Amino acid sequence: MIRLQSIAYAPFPEAEALNPRFHAGHAKLRLIVDAEPAPDVPDQALLSRLVAAFPGLARHHCQVNDLGGPRHARARGVVLVEGETTANQAHLLEHLLLEMLGFLDHVPRLSGVTCAYTSPPERSDIFVECADRESGLLTVQIAVDTMNAALAGEPLSPLYPDMLQCARLLRRHVDHPWPAARLGRAARIPQARVEIALEALAHAAFIERESFAMNFSGEPHYRFVGAGDARQT
Repeated sequence: MIRLQSIAYAPFPEAEALNPRFHAGHAKLRLIVDAEPAPDVPDQALLSRLVAAFPGLARHHCQVNDLGGPRHARARGVVLVEGETTANQAHLLEHLLLEMLGFLDHVPRLSGVTCAYTSPPERSDIFVECADRESGLLTVQIAVDTMNAALAGEPLSPLYPDMLQCARLLRRHVDHPWPAARLGRAARIPQARVEIALEALAHAAFIERESFAMNFSGEPHYRFVGAGDARQT
């Protein structure tokens, strides 16, 4: 599984030389993660599972090919390197973070880079552009959980895409609690699925169930409360 060692939020100018597509001075998330050295799921199968749940990953552009050379500007898809399974997992997490951040904050293009350690070999630093710290912390939790579900062979859809969709809507309307039925209509997600996604977000403490002295409908209402400071350094 992916083990998150730390999160930090800062410009990290030292990372900008590693990817020419970084915007100078743009705030970034830095994750330090340990990946699974002997996963049950081959790297390409892991990529396929992620793309099936988040099709936008297939449109991502990696700067280098699997031999380390520059890649054609029109090439699309996440590049994996043969025999580098822990680095590949971290790289996939990088792209998953970029996909989720772009969706959550309505940003058309973000850049990132993954830096694998020589020692310990399972460790990597991941840098991704991120305009909003709270979005970053929220996205990290969902992305790491998604990766670990994929590594465990668990289904990713519809739960993780639904969680992201619900989180985006709730963040846009933080002043009012939302009933599950209304959220489902806005997100175009069946209510039964919305309720499962909301419970998962509540369990992760991103949202809370609202308490009322009187609630004639009997339907639970949820409010976005933030992503906290989990593992931030």
